[in-house]
Amino acid sequence: MRIASVFQKQFGAAPAVVTRAPGRVNLIGEHIDYSGGHVLPAAIGFAIRIAASPRGDGRFRLYAVQYEERFEGELPRERIDDCSWANYLFGVVHEFGKLGHAVKGMDAVIDGDIPRASGLSSSAAFEVAAAWAVQRLLGASLSRMEIALLGQRAENRFVGVNCGIMDQAISAGGQAGHAMLLDCNTLQATQIPLDFRGEAAILVAHSGVRRGLSASAYNQRRSKCDAALEVIRRETGKNLACLCDAALEDLEAARSAMDDETIKRARHAITEEARVRQAADALRSGDLERMGALLDASHESLRDDYEVSCGELDELTEMIRSHAGAYGSRLTGAGFGGCAVSLVRTDAANDIIEELEEDYYRTKGFEPILFLSEACNGVEVLDA
Repeated sequence: MRIASVFQKQFGAAPAVVTRAPGRVNLIGEHIDYSGGHVLPAAIGFAIRIAASPRGDGRFRLYAVQYEERFEGELPRERIDDCSWANYLFGVVHEFGKLGHAVKGMDAVIDGDIPRASGLSSSAAFEVAAAWAVQRLLGASLSRMEIALLGQRAENRFVGVNCGIMDQAISAGGQAGHAMLLDCNTLQATQIPLDFRGEAAILVAHSGVRRGLSASAYNQRRSKCDAALEVIRRETGKNLACLCDAALEDLEAARSAMDDETIKRARHAITEEARVRQAADALRSGDLERMGALLDASHESLRDDYEVSCGELDELTEMIRSHAGAYGSRLTGAGFGGCAVSLVRTDAANDIIEELEEDYYRTKGFEPILFLSEACNGVEVLDA
């Protein structure tokens, strides 16, 4: 195993544990996890791996293979700018400390093959792989959802991104051959079989633009959704648990008390929640045409109401959508770059990939990053 040999070379001994946590592709349900909505992600074959051993001197020696960067020192109290990738692990360590599990230093190597800034959730995979490794080193016994929540807290509190629970939940609790229908308000998860009977496949294609949604832009959109919920509660008198519990009629009733931007953000959340529920039903019944139409509608809402698309993503999804072998296509992830997810006919998948390579990637001078995705298992311990 490559990561174990790198660990041996870096630290002169075999690692005590090696963990693997997958990235994810969200089929539908974008930017509503933090508004209490339902999401429908699946774990993918690309992952973050961490090899680790405990120390007793309070020092952390970390090496990131992809960046060829090394950190050595004590646990920082606040996020660091140098070796910023290390903040994901430090955040996890701090969260274990808050639970009474002190980490007295660590040697660790971090490696992975999730394309950077792709919107396929390498950050959550890092947090979940780190948390699973720390748990094994400490002998703790958190459940997979508790690990996901710990990873989310690490990103919220230490890294400084006010993300929802979706990415960490699927990285921790994914199941091969299934998408996870997750209620982000109650954390109830239902596994939905992705049984396309050989007729369809999930295509993930990178726009060629590194995901550019900054923490400030993300947090701004979240604050608009939070504000919309408060206005709807006040104007309708309804004690809604979350924004995704609202109906379009509620938004209309509160329209006069909101600015246009807040209305658009709320409208996306409410309509996307409905699309997720319909998509789960479409998958259960094998209605691929309906699923494709929902993907298209989701992209339109993300482009026009949530305003997190970009020209390249719009062009890429439209190019896929125009092919006779495509059911539907949408951006996936935070937006402003990153990837598109599409449902395509199996017998047309190779033709679509070849056309994208020629007419999109080569024309724009982008490196082709696209693959057919199967749903994989969540975080696991690997043999060292």
